[in-house]
Amino acid sequence: MCRHGTAHMPRRYGTMPVHAAARLQHPMNSRFVAALFICFASGIMSAPVFAAPGASQILPTFEQVKIAYIPSDALLLDRHGEPLADLRLNPNVRRLAWVELQTLPPAMREALLAAEDKRFFEHAGIDWKAFLGAAWQNLWGRTKRGASTLTMQLAGLLEPNLHLPGKGTSRRSLSQKWDQSLAAIELEKHWSKEQILEAYLNLAPFRGDLEGVGAASQVLLGVPPQAITRREAMILAALLRGPNARASIVARRACILAELLKDRKQCAQISQLALSRLDAPRNVPRFALAPQLARSLLRQPGQQLTTTLDAGTQRSAIDTMARVASQARLQNASVMVLDNTSGEVLAWVGGLQARDADGLLARQAISQWWLPHAAELGIELRTHTAASLLIDAHNVLDAKDAHAGRSAGVSSLRAALQARNSGALREQLRELVKEVGSEAFNDRLRQLGLDTPANLDGLTGDTSLAQLALAWHGLNTGIVTNLNVVLANPSANLSANVTANGADASRKIGTPAASFIVQDMLADNFAGGWRSSWSMSSPDGRQQIVVGNTDRLTVLVSLTRPDRSEDLARNAQLLWRDVAANAQKESSRSPSAPDGATSSIVVFEPPDEPVRREWFVRGTELDRVMVDALPSGARLKVPHHGQSYIVNFPSAPWTLEAFTAKATHWLLDGNVIGQGAQVSWLPAPGHHRVILLGPRDEVMDTADFEVVAAKAAKP
Repeated sequence: MCRHGTAHMPRRYGTMPVHAAARLQHPMNSRFVAALFICFASGIMSAPVFAAPGASQILPTFEQVKIAYIPSDALLLDRHGEPLADLRLNPNVRRLAWVELQTLPPAMREALLAAEDKRFFEHAGIDWKAFLGAAWQNLWGRTKRGASTLTMQLAGLLEPNLHLPGKGTSRRSLSQKWDQSLAAIELEKHWSKEQILEAYLNLAPFRGDLEGVGAASQVLLGVPPQAITRREAMILAALLRGPNARASIVARRACILAELLKDRKQCAQISQLALSRLDAPRNVPRFALAPQLARSLLRQPGQQLTTTLDAGTQRSAIDTMARVASQARLQNASVMVLDNTSGEVLAWVGGLQARDADGLLARQAISQWWLPHAAELGIELRTHTAASLLIDAHNVLDAKDAHAGRSAGVSSLRAALQARNSGALREQLRELVKEVGSEAFNDRLRQLGLDTPANLDGLTGDTSLAQLALAWHGLNTGIVTNLNVVLANPSANLSANVTANGADASRKIGTPAASFIVQDMLADNFAGGWRSSWSMSSPDGRQQIVVGNTDRLTVLVSLTRPDRSEDLARNAQLLWRDVAANAQKESSRSPSAPDGATSSIVVFEPPDEPVRREWFVRGTELDRVMVDALPSGARLKVPHHGQSYIVNFPSAPWTLEAFTAKATHWLLDGNVIGQGAQVSWLPAPGHHRVILLGPRDEVMDTADFEVVAAKAAKP
C-alpha cells in the first residue's frame, strides 16, 4: 500500500491543544483495497512504496474544533450589542465569528455541494464514482483531476500534514492522500454531515488570508453570511477551487456553476460583482464608529467587549462633528458624552479620522481648566461666596485705586467666572487659589482624578480631555467615577493619565450646595434649554475646548486648527450646542436648589455690578458688598499663603515680593527682615508667618507658609 510516514504528533488546533480525539488505525481490510485506487486517483505517478500499516493519526472532535476556533478580530460593542469598531489582532489569518450552518441561506449549501461534492450525502467519506473517473482521467487524459470530497478536504484543514503537498511537489504525496482518505472515513463515523459542512465552511480558505465563509462574505462581498444571495453563493463556491485565481477566472467558474444550477441568467451580475469586489482592499475595518477607543481597549483576538456607549449617540456626535469640521477647516476634533446620573460614557469620538491618535487620551497643555474647581472649593470651604470680591493685585491696591477708574481689577466671583478668560479676571481667580490654599486645592484636584498643575501662576497644566470631562461630571454631580468602570471594562489597560486615581468605582466629593452655586454662575440658555459650561484653550490658541452639562448629560468638545482663528471659539460653542441637543432630545431644565443653598438680595457699593439675587451656602449670606472694605496699600506676591515649598539645602537666598504703593516693612516670624517691595531672606525649614506692615505699623497682608527640606519631602 502507499507509504505513509511515522505517527504524527497531536496537533494544536488554533490555540487549544486537542485531546481525546479519534485515533485512526490502519487495519488490513477493505480500506487496503481502497488505497490502491487512491494511489492512482491521486494523480501522482511515481511508483508507490508499500509499507506495513501501523501509523496513527489524531483528529479533533467537532466540539473541540468549534471551541478552539478563535476569530482574528476583536470587536467593540455598544450597550445594546451593536458593533462600534473591529480591530484585527491576528496578522496571519483573517477569520470572523463562527457561522452556524442553519443560519446560512440554502443557496450557499446548494452552490457548495454543486461545486465541490455532488454526492456528499451519499458517500461515507470517499466518493468512489469520482475516484474512478479521476483515476481514468489521470491515467489516460491530458489533464490531472482530483476527487477529494468535502470530508477529505476538511480532514486536510484539521491536520496540515494531510492538507499540504509534499516538499518540492505540487500535489499531495501518496502517504498524505492515503491518510486523508482514512481520516475522512473516520470523520464520517463520528461527525454528522451537518457538522462536516459547518466546520468546512468555517475553516476553508477563500482568498488571500481570508478563512471561512463569514470573513469571505463580509470582507469580500460586504454582506453578512446570513444574507448571502444566490449569485454571491456561486462566487464563494467558485473561490474554493482556486482562492487566489484572477477575478475573471473566478467569475467564469461561477458562471459555469450557475449554468449547472440552471440559473444562467445570473452570469452577467455574477461577473460584475466578482470583478468589482474580489480585488478590493481586504483589511479595511468593517465598523468604524469608535476606532480610537477600540485600539485602547481591545487586546486579544476574538475578544468581544461591551461598553456603555450608545451607537445612536456616537453616530450623532460623529455626524455633527464632521459637519462643523468641514465648515471650519479643522485639523482635528474630539467629543465625549456622559450620562449625569450613572456617569456612563455614551459617546467617545477620539478624532476626525480613524487613523488619528485618540485626542481624548492624549496629555496636553490646557489653560484655565482648573478655575471652576477652585471656585467650587472656595465656596465649599466658606472662604468665598458668589458675591465675594476678587482683586487683581497688579491693578488695585486700595479703594482709592478702585474709585480712580481702576475698578476693572475688582469684581465678584460670579462676574470673574462669567468673564471667562479675560486677563485681569484670570489674575483675580488666581488670587482665589492663593486664599483657599494650594494644599487644599491640590488635594481637590487629586480627588477629581486630575494631576496637580506644576505651576498655578502659569495657568496651564498637562492633562487629558477625558480627565477634564470626568472632573466636570464630578463638579456637576459630586461623584467622580473611574473611567475603566464607566466603560464596563475594569481590566482595560488604559493609560494611567486617564484612569481616575484609586481602585474604587466612584467616590463623592464637594457639597451639593457649592456645586449648585458654581453651576448657576456658569449657566446660560441655548437652543436645547439650560446649560452650564466652561471654555478653555491651548496656550498657542489653536485648540478650543468646551466642557459643560445639561440636566441629563455632560458633554466635552475640542476643536483644533493648524492656525489661530477668531472663529474657533464660536465653532466650539456651536459644536457643543449641537452635540448636546442631538444627544438629548427633550429640552434641558435648570436644576432645583439643594438643601444648604439659600438666596438673598445683594447690593454693591459703588454699583459696579447691579443689584441681584445671589445664591449662598447657608450661613455665608451677604446683603451688601463694599469696595471700600478692600485691603489697602499692599499685597503679598511671594510667598503664597498656605503654600508648602520644597527646598534643597543649602539654598541661595530668596526674594520676597509685594505689590505696594506705600512704604512697607517686613516681619518674618516676628523679626524685621527689611523694607520696600522686595527683601532677601535665607530660607529655613519649618512653618513661617510673614507680615507686611504699613508706615504706621498697620497690617496690610499676611501669609503662612512652610519650607520643607527636599530629603524629607514625601515622594
